[in-house]
Amino acid sequence: MKITKIEKQKKRQNFYSIFIDGEYAFHLHKDLLSNLKLKIGQEVDRQEIRRVIHLEQIQEARDYAFLLLSYRSRSSQEIRERLLKKGYEKEVVGEVVEKLKGLRYLDDHTFAREWVETRLREKRGKRLIRQELLKKGIEEEVVDDSIAQGFKKIASSENELAWRAIEKRIPQYQKLEKSKAYRRIKGFLTRRGFSIEATENTLDKFFQNYRKDSEL
Repeated sequence: MKITKIEKQKKRQNFYSIFIDGEYAFHLHKDLLSNLKLKIGQEVDRQEIRRVIHLEQIQEARDYAFLLLSYRSRSSQEIRERLLKKGYEKEVVGEVVEKLKGLRYLDDHTFAREWVETRLREKRGKRLIRQELLKKGIEEEVVDDSIAQGFKKIASSENELAWRAIEKRIPQYQKLEKSKAYRRIKGFLTRRGFSIEATENTLDKFFQNYRKDSEL
């Protein structure tokens, strides 16, 4: 088999169509084409074609992963799932993920610590943060360690964080009947992922200074 034509694509200026024995065979990014030094008239076999196509898939998948990472940090599982959803083969995805790990573009420990700190600054509870990270494929031990480290930096305890979460709303809650204030605060903290203990402690603290006379 012989390469009979190498043609620049009109819609994708960085890609070239490769024709073998007069028929379109595959496409290559200009950089990979340059690196492989393919040229018209060159003899190729099926094994070489498979190797070249695999290299192109690796480069395209890696470029797509970099695009995803340019928007925000992601876990290894997130990148793996997005690449598979894009249609790349498991083997290609596995190679790309491992390569990005080796280059430190993917680091689940760093990702988890950053995620925890961001969510704690947004005043989210442990339960929610833990669920989010486990869903993103972070190992349980890494999740728990990241949450513990995050609390050392952001808040002394979940009780403190829960109180800070409602502080700005306290004037609004003070105007409500006790039963309604109780439901509002409990619902708000529950949706934010705070534990039952932290929620109840926050409610107790709030009602210590509650000015209304009506009972729950």
